[in-house]
Amino acid sequence: MHELLLLAPVPLAGQEQLLKILAGIAGMQPKRVIERHLVFKPRRGPSNRSGQVGGSQDVQSQQAQTLQAQMQGDLFYMQLVGDLIERFAQNQQLPLEATAEASADVSHRDIGSINLPKGLQVNTFSTGAAAGRTQTLEDHLDQRWSLRFNDLPEVAGRRPVTSRMISSVDIADGDAIEYVKAFGYIYVSEYILEGYQVIHNNVILLLYRLLDPLGSFKPPSTSEGQTEPVGKIPSLESMLSVDPAAKLTLQASVRVQDSSKPESMTLGINELKAMKETLKGIVDLEVGDRLALDTRVR
Repeated sequence: MHELLLLAPVPLAGQEQLLKILAGIAGMQPKRVIERHLVFKPRRGPSNRSGQVGGSQDVQSQQAQTLQAQMQGDLFYMQLVGDLIERFAQNQQLPLEATAEASADVSHRDIGSINLPKGLQVNTFSTGAAAGRTQTLEDHLDQRWSLRFNDLPEVAGRRPVTSRMISSVDIADGDAIEYVKAFGYIYVSEYILEGYQVIHNNVILLLYRLLDPLGSFKPPSTSEGQTEPVGKIPSLESMLSVDPAAKLTLQASVRVQDSSKPESMTLGINELKAMKETLKGIVDLEVGDRLALDTRVR
């Protein structure tokens, strides 16, 4: 699968206004997104071993075989991604009510025909006011995961958007950590993605921030001297932002199933360009920094 995207930094103070505008464009309630990302790196170079590792490796899905093939050559970081929205559902901030009239409060530009859905509820990112509340997560065995690979983006200039190959494989059951270790990968770190998402046509608009769950304590070590994912993490309100400036990121993306079809790629690029024009004067969607999105192990 191919992902086309544009990115823009957003100050924390502008989150509520932007969420209202995005909801008006998409005509839908922003969907809360909370994900746990476990980051892994290769223990050693790609293996040419032909034998299977463990009973669960006897039969691999086509997706898993494709993913394994993509990991040959350069060494890349991989991620296990788990959806945490249900676990944090009771810890959400009280919603801020908004109606169609609220669109008149937009100060950066007159959004004109962009109307907010009636009875829109906009939740905002917490700022630490409720840091006294506690919320922990159970061990990784109690979490459903998907294995995600993001390739190095194409060289800037070929297209007016960031373009990269992505793959994702759902892990139905069993120990996801051991599954990744079977590829020769070890755990190195983790972060929490918290955000809100809306969809307009084929464009996925995600306003998010990254939180550090390891800032207040050190993860335990295994007998091999390698770190393992923590069994419990702090509440969202007590975690610090990975970005020292505490800014949010707006990501506009389109996923193209078959990148070999020029018409599909052109359609996705045109939709992103149209979204960039729609949000002009509110945020500046631009091509992402290729080095910042580089997933290769140095």
